[in-house]
Amino acid sequence: MRIIVPHRGLEAAKTRLATSLAPEERMLLASQLLQRVLKVAREVTPDVVVISPSRALAEIVEPSGARLLVQRGLGLNEGLEQARFDALVDDMDMLIVLHGDLPNLQPEDVRTLIDALPDGDTAAVTIAPDRAGTGTNGLVLRPPGVIRFRFGLGSFAAHVEEVGRAGVPLVAVNRAGLAFDLDTPEDLARWLELGDAA
Repeated sequence: MRIIVPHRGLEAAKTRLATSLAPEERMLLASQLLQRVLKVAREVTPDVVVISPSRALAEIVEPSGARLLVQRGLGLNEGLEQARFDALVDDMDMLIVLHGDLPNLQPEDVRTLIDALPDGDTAAVTIAPDRAGTGTNGLVLRPPGVIRFRFGLGSFAAHVEEVGRAGVPLVAVNRAGLAFDLDTPEDLARWLELGDAA
């Protein structure tokens, strides 16, 4: 089992918060969010990989005990394909994808996402939608190559479509820690007001 955390890099992260935060504040927030997700991920499994085009992320990733895989191409799905290939070479039986901007994520959220897979070692997928039900904040693939990655606009429906095409069981997991991602000024305001209750 390996957890993959895709990340654009601190300078490219959280650009939608530009109206609310200065560039240094955005970078600090992105750093804190990533550190939180990596800490949680490492409590679930020692095998955590960050895929990013930013080599500078090593300063955050390596002290956490995770490993940085420098992305060769452009785009989120392309990066995840590179990380998946790496996992297949290492003979992983399961791949978990978590976004690096989940401020309220807890180890139990990730374990619930994994435990929702049907018993046994048959091919299956679990998916954690965002609060709007349109995006994908968490994904478990068993085996790692069971479906194509379809992150982007409307990714939840796109991933459901991929699972239908593959003809394997799908379980959707709705948990607050997985659903709340910090992306917009409204998200930031909600988080500052409600904290873990967001």
